[in-house]
Amino acid sequence: MKKNAAQTAIVGSFLILLAAFAFNILIAKSLPGVRLDLTENSLYSLSKGVGPLLKNLDEPVRLDFYFSKKSAENLPNFRTYGQRVQEFLEELVEASGGTIQLRVLDPEPFSEAEDSARAAQLSRIQIDGAGRELTLGLVAVNSVDEQQIIPYLDPTQERFLEYEIMRSVISVGRVGRPKVGIISSIDLAPSVDTQTMQMKPGWQVLSQVEQLFDVILIPESEAQLPTGLDLLWIVHPRNLSSELSVAIDSYVLAGSPLVLAIDPWCEADAQAADAAFGMPGPQPTASQFDSFLAAWGLNWSRGYFVADRDLAQRVQTMTERGIEVMDFLAWWNARRENLNGDDPITKGLSSLNLATVGALSIEENAKTKLVPVVRSSANSQRMLTAQLGGEINPATLIQNFVSSGEHQVVAARLTGPVQSAYPETDGLAPVDPALAGLLDNPNQAKSGTANILVIGDVDFLSDANWVREERIGSISLGYRTFADNGAFMLNAMEAMAGDSVLASLRGRGEYTRPFDRVESIRKSAETEYLAEQQRLESEIQDTERRLAQLQQEQISTRASLLMSPEQEEEVQQLQTKVVEARKQLRTVQLNLRKDIEQLGNNLMIFNTVIWPLAVATLIGLLFLSRRRSV
Repeated sequence: MKKNAAQTAIVGSFLILLAAFAFNILIAKSLPGVRLDLTENSLYSLSKGVGPLLKNLDEPVRLDFYFSKKSAENLPNFRTYGQRVQEFLEELVEASGGTIQLRVLDPEPFSEAEDSARAAQLSRIQIDGAGRELTLGLVAVNSVDEQQIIPYLDPTQERFLEYEIMRSVISVGRVGRPKVGIISSIDLAPSVDTQTMQMKPGWQVLSQVEQLFDVILIPESEAQLPTGLDLLWIVHPRNLSSELSVAIDSYVLAGSPLVLAIDPWCEADAQAADAAFGMPGPQPTASQFDSFLAAWGLNWSRGYFVADRDLAQRVQTMTERGIEVMDFLAWWNARRENLNGDDPITKGLSSLNLATVGALSIEENAKTKLVPVVRSSANSQRMLTAQLGGEINPATLIQNFVSSGEHQVVAARLTGPVQSAYPETDGLAPVDPALAGLLDNPNQAKSGTANILVIGDVDFLSDANWVREERIGSISLGYRTFADNGAFMLNAMEAMAGDSVLASLRGRGEYTRPFDRVESIRKSAETEYLAEQQRLESEIQDTERRLAQLQQEQISTRASLLMSPEQEEEVQQLQTKVVEARKQLRTVQLNLRKDIEQLGNNLMIFNTVIWPLAVATLIGLLFLSRRRSV
């Protein structure tokens, strides 16, 4: 009887699986666009607000989706992703109410679709040695043939699919884009290197901003701001003219939005003329904006950067023992828990890479309010930028680190009443007519209301900290994002001067889920071993100095070339001590590597052996208990 029950259970399980399989096929064939999204961040569903945004486009938009279906037949990753993109585009068409049209094109060899794909400069990927190519890209076109092109829809970047496509749609479907003025001492746009006479590429963050905003680059030597700005973006100011400074003051007092990025140690702007701390060669520079910050009651840690022990990035560094990997406290990665989840700028973001960032705080009697947007962990400290001059030693920063036990605010909104930074001008600064109505007395404005976002870092905008170009030979596949730095900047500009719906689309998935416990153990072990390493190295140096002193004493006294028995014994002891210390030092370094490797091995064994065995045992016990009850 028990045997029949077991057979019935097996047959029943098989029939259930067969029914589920058949049901999936039926749904896929009859309702191809229907699916249940159970992912944590609803990665496969249209975000709230996308439908109304599409219906209110100023221009109808046609989406030309190029996908080499035949070339992808034997490539499951590309085949399934191409189907996923097509389904998503069909959802956009349905949600748009007629403003979006879709064409699906297969750029087969010698076809018109291939010609148009090449004209749009879509990426072509060689998939075998026989010359077969695969295209997976998108072109958004409006009624006057303005285009936005995504050369390659990377399957590994699926979490950003909605944002990338919506950004292209809005760029060509929206008339009268917000106007952004940019003031910077750094060449963010492509430029010619005056020394090599070669073209320097522009920063990707500017390229993305230009897709969504009308950008006006304003030199620091300019006398006034352009009229009609919807947003002013200042990046690493260093040499603002006095006239432009007064114009910025009037702009801020009118409550107009300002995004300010300042840096106590801007590695992207190394200047030989401003050598720091007497060090030779080009050195990073500090932003110059003190008169404004003082008027706003804002403290900025000039001369200091925020070191973070918990969030530090791992770097390779050259030591006397060769290349080693350790934490670099000046560069750190802000995670979800370090970002203000209630602010539209950071809501939904997961990761920001920051480099030598400064801290922000409010003066005790200031009337303005500082609302944190990004902050460090509590295991952080403000350290002098002087420690970064010359050859930077990550181990020295770790040894000198003493936690403050407090979070450091590194990006924040500044709101509330502010005073003029130039009250002595008696309101003689040129005032934008569009702002005049916002001032109580535009000809003699002494105070106003702040609408400012301050970021204590500039280097986080550079490509190296958040994006890299993917290439196959001379073919560019576009840019791969590995942090949310660019999304953060675009979110800030959209939230303050653009469309908040677009800002909500970015960063809907996690980049990584760090093993916090493992990282904590590793950092503790590394700190302990570095201290022991420093002690042993100091002991070796002291011993070698004593040996040199003995040799010098023998030479200075012109004694016999033969040492006394006492001297020979001391030299022998010192040499033995050096050998023993060096042996201990090698043991310390070996133990550090072993401990870290053991952590990884233990975790792997738990995930691949212990946990599956536990689940299998539980299922077996349940099965046995049911058999006994039959």
